[in-house]
Amino acid sequence: MKFSTLTIFDNYPNQLSRTPKQFYDEVMEQTVRAEEMNFDGVWFTEHHFADFGICPSPAVLLSALSQRTNRIRLGVGVSVLPLHNPLRIAEDYAVVDLLSNGRLDLGLGSGYSQKEFEGYHISLEDKAQRFNESLEVLRKAWSGKHFSHQGNFFQYEDIKLSVQPIQTPFPPNWIATSSEKGATHLANMGSNIMALGFGKSKDELAKLIETYKNEYQKAGHGNPEQLDIPVAFHVHVGETLAEAEANAKGPYQLFMNTVSGKNISYEVLKKNLNPIIGSPDEVIKQIQSYQEIGVTNLMAVLNFGGLEHHKVLSSMELFGKYVIPAFK
Repeated sequence: MKFSTLTIFDNYPNQLSRTPKQFYDEVMEQTVRAEEMNFDGVWFTEHHFADFGICPSPAVLLSALSQRTNRIRLGVGVSVLPLHNPLRIAEDYAVVDLLSNGRLDLGLGSGYSQKEFEGYHISLEDKAQRFNESLEVLRKAWSGKHFSHQGNFFQYEDIKLSVQPIQTPFPPNWIATSSEKGATHLANMGSNIMALGFGKSKDELAKLIETYKNEYQKAGHGNPEQLDIPVAFHVHVGETLAEAEANAKGPYQLFMNTVSGKNISYEVLKKNLNPIIGSPDEVIKQIQSYQEIGVTNLMAVLNFGGLEHHKVLSSMELFGKYVIPAFK
């Protein structure tokens, strides 16, 4: 089992006084601490035009952190390909891989937010076609060769990037999905899957992973048991369950109710969605149950809902001291 952190950069200016600069500084410190506590990686999301996700350029932050860390993997989870010129993505993340000496992990997605697509004047209906073409361009651009491309959305003639990733022929990469239909499509393509655990029950997540693995094997892409399957969960560790819930209950409700646009109680959310909240022993047991259904890389969302920085660091230290060693 691998362990990483995922920062969604959910900000709440109407409820909190924290500025974007303060949040970025906190995340930088948390990433350095994650490396010290033997986490395998960090992931940053990309969002635009909304307080629920205030990191429009993960490549910039990852580049900065490449100079403050030495070992930990640096991931984007995910780069929303349809919103960008794929050459820009190829160049930016090639720089991240170079500066980090080959530590880039690349999550890719097609996006979902109508507001983001409208902001970029791009049709949401075109997202699948744009994603597929952008991925094709990305692979050509990172081939290290001159290439041309004549597509529906992008046209290039005899160009070659001046920078290439260290990791060849392509940095480790995953494509995000939350549906069984998407999982089936990725499996047939032979692509690696990244999933969100915090929007599904354990049974729903188990079905998603099972569908992906079965279709991957049927498509002849090899043994799915050897794949790295990262899945995101909300995580908070306290000395006791009572302490953990006292810290995380309010922030978790704020996060989930902001996503859903509803006012759902913590008790109902906990029952239906199984956040990983508790003492080290309780958290270990919960993670073991997810390991049994095929999760191989737990992406811990530790800094959710405006949870205070010192509480995030405390949870991270307990996780690193007691939880990670239990799986190594």
